[in-house]
Amino acid sequence: MGILYGMVARGQMVLAEFSATQSNASVIAKQILSKINEGTNNNNDSNVSFSHDRYVFHVKRTDGLTVLCMADDAFGRMVPFAFLEDIHKKFVKTYGRAILSSPAYAMND
Repeated sequence: MGILYGMVARGQMVLAEFSATQSNASVIAKQILSKINEGTNNNNDSNVSFSHDRYVFHVKRTDGLTVLCMADDAFGRMVPFAFLEDIHKKFVKTYGRAILSSPAYAMND
């Protein structure tokens, strides 16, 4: 099925999100944001994945932005992380420094 949900956040503030299907992906994604933003080393760049039912939430943290997607578990890891890298680059190129101070959902075009 591919990638079904995507989100871009700064800290726990969601700047943009999209869902191709009706699901509770947004709720789970926000729980993941909360979990990865706990503690003192929460600004480290990283790539992680979390399984939930038959889906996997892939998370890429770079330059203070968190880019997250939900994909079918059979979709693997390579394509979702390439997708997240592409979204990160396009997001930064499109919005630039506005990312640093924008309110929630300001980039939800």
